[in-house]
Amino acid sequence: MAEIHITDIEYIEINSQSGLDFKYKPEIPKLKVVGTLLLSESEEEESGVLFLTQKQLNQVLAGKDIDLKLQDDRWLLGKPLTKEQVKKVGLVDVDAEYMGTAGDIKCFEAVKISE
Repeated sequence: MAEIHITDIEYIEINSQSGLDFKYKPEIPKLKVVGTLLLSESEEEESGVLFLTQKQLNQVLAGKDIDLKLQDDRWLLGKPLTKEQVKKVGLVDVDAEYMGTAGDIKCFEAVKISE
């Protein structure tokens, strides 16, 4: 298990990939957050994918005043995150299972969200 933090969001979409072996509540549809993740163990930011439930996403974004707009089945940021929003979102601890890589992008599944 890894502790990760979201430091930027490129887009969010409903996961359409099949054959993924989700460990946390596999029967619940997952959302796919594509963006920049900070891995606590290495303290490095890198592009990544985080799969999580709608409830988990709400826990990450709640109270952060983040503007999302739907465009072509993807939710995009209405405006770039401010430094304050990056800080607030980055403070949310996401305990996640490493799922592997897609090309050179690391993929994780959120198991537990805490602030």
